[in-house]
Amino acid sequence: MKKHMLLFTPLILITLLLPADLNASDIGVAKALSNAFADIAEDVSPSVVTITSEHVYKHPALDQYKGFQEMFPKQLWPFLPDGNREMKSTSLGSGIIISKDGYILTNNHVVEKGENIKVQFSDNKEYDAEVIGADPKTDVALIKVDAKNLKPIKMGDSDKIRVGEWVLAIGSPFSGSLSQTVTQGIVSATGRSSVGLNDYENFIQTDAAINPGNSGGALVNLDGELVGMNSAIASRSGGYQGIGFAIPINLVNRIVEDLQANGRVTRAWLGVYVQPVSAAMAKTLGMDIAKGALVQQVVDGSPADDANLKQLDVIIEFDGHEVENSRKLPILVSTQRPNEKKKLKVLREGKIKTITVKLGELPDEVTAAGPLEVEKSDIGLTVENSSAERLRFYNLAPGSEGVLVTSVERDSEAYEKNIRAGYLIQKMGPNVKNLSKVTTSRAFEKNLQAYNPDDTILLLVRRDNANTFFVALTIPD
Repeated sequence: MKKHMLLFTPLILITLLLPADLNASDIGVAKALSNAFADIAEDVSPSVVTITSEHVYKHPALDQYKGFQEMFPKQLWPFLPDGNREMKSTSLGSGIIISKDGYILTNNHVVEKGENIKVQFSDNKEYDAEVIGADPKTDVALIKVDAKNLKPIKMGDSDKIRVGEWVLAIGSPFSGSLSQTVTQGIVSATGRSSVGLNDYENFIQTDAAINPGNSGGALVNLDGELVGMNSAIASRSGGYQGIGFAIPINLVNRIVEDLQANGRVTRAWLGVYVQPVSAAMAKTLGMDIAKGALVQQVVDGSPADDANLKQLDVIIEFDGHEVENSRKLPILVSTQRPNEKKKLKVLREGKIKTITVKLGELPDEVTAAGPLEVEKSDIGLTVENSSAERLRFYNLAPGSEGVLVTSVERDSEAYEKNIRAGYLIQKMGPNVKNLSKVTTSRAFEKNLQAYNPDDTILLLVRRDNANTFFVALTIPD
């Protein structure tokens, strides 16, 4: 009896949730939506493939058994683990057909280090594939099969996608036998960064079920257009928990152009290090709301240096796109091409300025606009004059100006905001317009005494010979 009750419970709940006056018109709307999903799935599924690749490796755990064969009868030797024995693992993923002549999109992690890459189509035909190029920084790869007259997917515009919009995810979760699996959900967020998956992150977040094996599959809108490539899930169990991430197709297309042409990606370079604008920082900068990317350092000889960008500028717009936060700037810059001229809007000393910059090519060793990690921070520190001996002790360049931080209380705001012993405080003031150099510990303490509790003070801090950052601290009671 209990078993039957369990079966009927969902039906009872559904009945209770349905409106009492449900009519033919309401049912017609539901059927129309259902048919729309079915039509999209039918149209898009032939453009989504299953990808498998093999990876040969030596299992490190087997090394511990090397040399112990003599302890066992010879009859057992063939069955003993061998430290030199090669092992194979197979990775599973999905892919998206983008051309009739065999070009296919997928994630870099699906084919990275892979051998014997196979692509299975919706009609169960299987082809060998070669990697044309890959970009680990965005987790995008382009592969090709020797096939003709394939059905490429219809491209959409990921810049137009809206939070709350319905989307379908198509791929091969868990195994190749589950290929062409279609799940439905909404776009739950856009512009997701700091997820910790790639160097350049601008994910579409969705609650459409995405599981291992869906990587490289298609995220499409209700027009059946590709708006994203499924890439990862946020999960504590390894399975679907309502948060999946897809790479916007506009970003993917930019990468693919380079991979098809050169097999590698070239990125534009601005040449600034930036940090977030906190609420306290905004107050010192004369901003009503905290937004934009605060320039904490301009690289000598960089495009930003040539364009006369300055420390303490707040970049609020790049090439017509709003820079909501410091994480947005690297993505905006990296999707451009070297030698292009772009206009920036910056807030400098309370005034908006428009600056034209000619972008360079990103050197291999840096990130496009790479934010230096700066954590939030409070006052509770002691300083001393920066003598030559003490500068040498902390590996700072001789003649560096500022007062040397000698200790920081662990429960202070300064410690929370990443100020440490051995750093130099070079400038201080109530806001961006009134920053002055600090040369002696006595001057530092005197300046502090001029502030009242709950006032905000802005500090320019040098952490080593190359990196500086700004910290806004609140004077404690």
